[in-house]
Amino acid sequence: MTALGASLVMGGAALAQSDAMSDDPFVPEGYELTGQTRTCLPLRSIDDITPLNEDAWLVTTNSRDAYVSRVNGGCRAATRPFTYLSYSVPGAQLCRGEIVTVMDQGMNSPVGSCSIGTFEELSPLPEDAS
Repeated sequence: MTALGASLVMGGAALAQSDAMSDDPFVPEGYELTGQTRTCLPLRSIDDITPLNEDAWLVTTNSRDAYVSRVNGGCRAATRPFTYLSYSVPGAQLCRGEIVTVMDQGMNSPVGSCSIGTFEELSPLPEDAS
């Protein structure tokens, strides 16, 4: 099997927790959980992974689907400016339990790692009709 890897630059674009989250600390503002989950997402469909806080990441796909994944372990640095996420997986999917490393962009060295959780599907809330 060929290992596939990907990196996403966080370059200071991470949102502050108070601005990005609803009352549920794992659901971004403007979304609600659908109750549907996936254990894996195809790598080619992942458009962006944005750390929302130390425990939850927003995963968006190129088909505009959105998921929240609750991560486990030392990924505290993921929301810091000038870090990026790096992962290498044995197949063509990113799955629950895969290790993701947080890399310092300037030093190109690891500053933390954690395992990705189940992908919980999100649905956008309807916009207010005011």
